[in-house]
Amino acid sequence: MSDGPAVRFRYAVMASRLHDADVVAELTAPARAVLDSIGGREAHGAEMADDVPLVFLVATGGTERMVLDALAHRRLSQGEEPTILIAHRAHNSLPAALETLAALRQTGGRGRIVFLSGRSEVDERDLDEAVGDIEAIRRMHSTRLGIVGGPSTWLVASSPDADVVRRRWGPQLVTVDPTRMIELTRAPVVPTGVLAERFTAVADPVRSNVERSDVNDAMGVRSALGDVLEDHLLDAVTVRCFDLLGDPGTSGCLALAALNDDGIVAGCEGDVPSTLGMLLVRHLLDRPAWMANPATVDVEANQLVLAHCTVAPSMIDGFALDTHFESGRGVGISGHFAAQPVTLLRVGGADLDESWIVEGDIVATGDDPDLCRTQVTVALSSGNVSDLLERPLGNHIVLAAGHHEARLRRWWAMAVAD
Repeated sequence: MSDGPAVRFRYAVMASRLHDADVVAELTAPARAVLDSIGGREAHGAEMADDVPLVFLVATGGTERMVLDALAHRRLSQGEEPTILIAHRAHNSLPAALETLAALRQTGGRGRIVFLSGRSEVDERDLDEAVGDIEAIRRMHSTRLGIVGGPSTWLVASSPDADVVRRRWGPQLVTVDPTRMIELTRAPVVPTGVLAERFTAVADPVRSNVERSDVNDAMGVRSALGDVLEDHLLDAVTVRCFDLLGDPGTSGCLALAALNDDGIVAGCEGDVPSTLGMLLVRHLLDRPAWMANPATVDVEANQLVLAHCTVAPSMIDGFALDTHFESGRGVGISGHFAAQPVTLLRVGGADLDESWIVEGDIVATGDDPDLCRTQVTVALSSGNVSDLLERPLGNHIVLAAGHHEARLRRWWAMAVAD
């Protein structure tokens, strides 16, 4: 017999004992209906310690100490986590939420208040995103991120210590010796022809200039990485991919593109900060991201060109297969992005507590032979490209489809920023 749908999160209704239970039930009915509609279930007693996100519906004033005591008890089983307080316009709900969050922040706690507008569609969206923010934090803290071969030698500002990543962002870093992966590329368990078909069947045959055998070899890396992920119980990976050009003699571009399309975040060059940005996009926005180099900037026009040899095929509307740009070996993707709104993200700093988050629009796709194969021009509608020249955080930028600056900044303020 089914136990019914899984509980996405719990919510605790906090009301002063001065208020009659029937009055509180009537007062909170609209909010509870919205919470139930997005997968919430009311928490009673021991259910407040369940291993799912918990939010507090501040029904009335006089509940500040009740919320703080409930949080202290929950920490015994769930540890520290940001707190979502839901306030409405009646019975001093908002003043109580403000006082409670102020007290939490004074003791180093994190959280935010969602104020209900009374418009069900808006409230549902805001509450769904707030719960999603907590879910993304929890996913981050349960992620095992593998670094195959370690960071590339040129990433002198993008090689954070594992304890910094764990403390500030949550993922556990796992360093993986690349020897086993290289061995597996020579004798893949899954026939590489089957894996290669997902690219060769849809690539532009006119613009592509690599052999089918090259694609097979490149997809041997995808097969090998699959085994590495399984053997080390990894959820995501970043690969020192340039080393592959020497042995086994191909590039990692197609393998990383395929993984990102399969929902497994895969970064290039062993770049941990950029892979964290890609993880954030996946966990918070449920979409793939593209990691690329800023190739040129136009400060006056507030534009920049991004370029890299790998991109998840689901992010683009067509592609050709070419060689990896810097080496002329292996297989890279020459992708064509549609004109669309995008968000750019870069995280960094010695304590991984700095970010560059801006919005813009793709206004052109390029084919400059002197740049990595996939190229886009992004015109910024917020922020300034001059920041990259004056206060850079590293040499890669993460691109996600759509405008999400407000959502990302809200998550950042609750999860990362001091």
